[in-house]
Amino acid sequence: MNQASLVAAMRSGAPVTPELVNSYYTACIPFYREFLGDHWHTGFYMPGGGIGPQDQLRMERVVADSAGLDPACHVLDVGCGVGGAACHLARVTGASIRGLTPNPAQLQLARESAQRHAVLKVAFDLGEACDLPYPDASFDVVLFFESACHFPDRARFFAESLRVLKPGGRLAGQDWLAGPDQQRSAALVERVCATWAIASLDTVSGYASEMRSAGFDVRLALDMRTEMDLLRGFMATPLQRREVEREACRTANPIRRMIMEGLLVLGEAAECGAFTVGRFLALKPGAS
Repeated sequence: MNQASLVAAMRSGAPVTPELVNSYYTACIPFYREFLGDHWHTGFYMPGGGIGPQDQLRMERVVADSAGLDPACHVLDVGCGVGGAACHLARVTGASIRGLTPNPAQLQLARESAQRHAVLKVAFDLGEACDLPYPDASFDVVLFFESACHFPDRARFFAESLRVLKPGGRLAGQDWLAGPDQQRSAALVERVCATWAIASLDTVSGYASEMRSAGFDVRLALDMRTEMDLLRGFMATPLQRREVEREACRTANPIRRMIMEGLLVLGEAAECGAFTVGRFLALKPGAS
């Protein structure tokens, strides 16, 4: 599928299939790396100062620290993208980390990055989040960084995570979510989904409920607006919006233009509370 056809399919309102998500994530690789480097997720923003790569690294540490990553841990990062988080956390925590992606282009880049930076305790595999290619009780921790919103069956992913975790293992991550008043914000949420290849956005309580149904003991399920200034990371000010609008008008590439339009929609949705980011920690029952 060429880029123009891909954008047309995303705009059409047709169901977001795994194939469409995979096509989108192949096409957007150069632009995501331009905007975000190898860390494709929201940052953990501190008051004051500039916004930059340190915010994404801080988010990874916040999630990793909540799950207790240390050199004895065997960790699975599901939906690992081009491997930025897995390589970073393997370096700073000493944990052994496997990254999983369904995208062959991402897999190649992740492996090249690990080799280039000589990260020894990391490896990457090709596979699906809803059918994890690992035996039961393989990992101490399962992580996700803004990947579960793209999974075709999140309930199945949570069940698979429980299966591959050892007793006492931890599921930790953060993800894009709809605000709590879904009915009031439905139109904006639909626009977010259409511009970012997302089938649907759930809420904090929806994720927690699905984790419990899978068998997890949910220890943390929070809207990150309660612990940081989320709007700092999105195009919420008039000046920011004008700059992105000008860039969208200048670019001839349809994927880049859709990303710019998506940033504008995210800013609008975040500003009115239709969109947020959630952070989670859940435990598999049993002694570790």
